[in-house]
Amino acid sequence: MRTRWTMGRSLQALLRGRRGLALVATLLILALALAGCGGAGSAPGGSGGSPAGSSGQAPAGEAGAAAHTAYPYTFTDDAGRQVTLEARPERIISLAPSNTEILFAIGAGDRVVGVDSFSDFPAEVKDLPKLGGLTDTNYEQIVALKPDLALTIGGTEDQVKKLEELGIPVAVIQPKTVDEVLDRIQRIGELVDAQDGAARVVEDMRARIDAVRQRVAGIPAEQRVRVFYEVWNDPLMTVGPGGFIHDVIVTAGGINVAEGTGQAWPQISLEEVVRQDPQVIVVPASLETSYKELKEKRRQGWEGITAVKEGRIYVIDDNLISRPGPRLVEGLEQLARWFYPDRFQ
Repeated sequence: MRTRWTMGRSLQALLRGRRGLALVATLLILALALAGCGGAGSAPGGSGGSPAGSSGQAPAGEAGAAAHTAYPYTFTDDAGRQVTLEARPERIISLAPSNTEILFAIGAGDRVVGVDSFSDFPAEVKDLPKLGGLTDTNYEQIVALKPDLALTIGGTEDQVKKLEELGIPVAVIQPKTVDEVLDRIQRIGELVDAQDGAARVVEDMRARIDAVRQRVAGIPAEQRVRVFYEVWNDPLMTVGPGGFIHDVIVTAGGINVAEGTGQAWPQISLEEVVRQDPQVIVVPASLETSYKELKEKRRQGWEGITAVKEGRIYVIDDNLISRPGPRLVEGLEQLARWFYPDRFQ
């Protein structure tokens, strides 16, 4: 099974045990990346909200002029930590696929000198040194690369602490909503002095997101489709409020049947899903067995669910919905087409 990145401490604790490490590797759905992806959806690394502030940003200047960051540059990351860079980072390591994709999309890829084991996009990253994952970070190799900035995600307190001890500036990037994904791309652009590239990426994403929002805006609440997103099948897990995948579902015009759980990564019973009767079920491609089981109506007790009866079960590329980066908009558009095919022809 293909592996995905990320989760926070509560989900990690839940998955410890006989198959703990295997599930951690599988469910590190990077960009399920929420710092608050367990419990009540609170951020394990800190506030998890928008960066509290920044300083050192140079004004954009006249129209057409390139915007540059003035250093020293300070901002507050998603773990509530103040991060200061004394100079423009020239040797960057990314310890999360979402951050890797952002760096390359905004034009800073030529300064990335190493990435985590799960970064696989764009193609250029395949030739970069692989620095391990959440539980097997290769600190010796990181030191040898002499990075002047590390970007990681929520739920990585031990990793952050070790990097700090090594004297490596590290920033935690962990958006919890679609709009926060756009904000964090802009923040990374400021942090690494790639503001113009970040602005272009955000402008394109925002236009596409707004287009989806406009098409679903007029759908009455009672006519919106009920959606179940399966994160894992044993135990059965889904997404809820506090996780950006939940926000993607809502932005696409769906009603997440797990909204009432009040948790970002809740366990949910088979009976509760039956009771909620979703009209659409979405399964990540890494859960191929679940997809086949549902399509072939072999999951006991689910035969009467509307989505199963009508065959509205869809499989989505994990990378398009589990990574809070530039390609998240592709996942949003795909969900919207599945939810309302008549509006997205």
